[in-house]
Amino acid sequence: MNRLYIFDLGGVLIKNFHTLPEMAKIMGVSEKELNDDFELYARPLMEGYMSTNDYYDHLLTHYGYKVNGDFFKDTFHPVRNEVMIEIAGKLKAKGNKTAIGSNTFAPHWPIIDKLDIRKSFTNCYASHEIHLIKPDKEFWLYIMDKEGFTPENTTFVDDYIENIEGAAALGIETFHYTGDDEALLNFFKDRI
Repeated sequence: MNRLYIFDLGGVLIKNFHTLPEMAKIMGVSEKELNDDFELYARPLMEGYMSTNDYYDHLLTHYGYKVNGDFFKDTFHPVRNEVMIEIAGKLKAKGNKTAIGSNTFAPHWPIIDKLDIRKSFTNCYASHEIHLIKPDKEFWLYIMDKEGFTPENTTFVDDYIENIEGAAALGIETFHYTGDDEALLNFFKDRI
């Protein structure tokens, strides 16, 4: 029987995806300070209920830093994780459903689309579009419902342990990707 394979984007399908270190450097604040501040706004941004312009207004009010252009887009320099994308493509070619399931927001997608990743996937579920984020169980329930699969026939790959634990709590098979391509290939060897 075919399965649904859900792949995270940042840290799994793409590498070099963090924007806050470069943003902090440009703004002249510590990375920790900006990260702590961003965490207060991450959920509404990723759920699509807060615009990046609203966050940029916050940066002006809180830090006195006026953003010119699209800060999240301008500091986003991802590269493809070829091993992971190849695995997804092979799973799809064997008749499985493959989906991107990512906590993200709109400014990144034009850049991601230039990386030509989507062709290895049957669907893409971006948190800002579905208004749900990991590790909330509703995130996976929504995707499985749309794809017509149950937890028993779903596999999820992510680099954050809290997301892995959230999926596993629903009975979804998980693979915690730590950058170890040997372990990754071993996990998928009988599937591709």
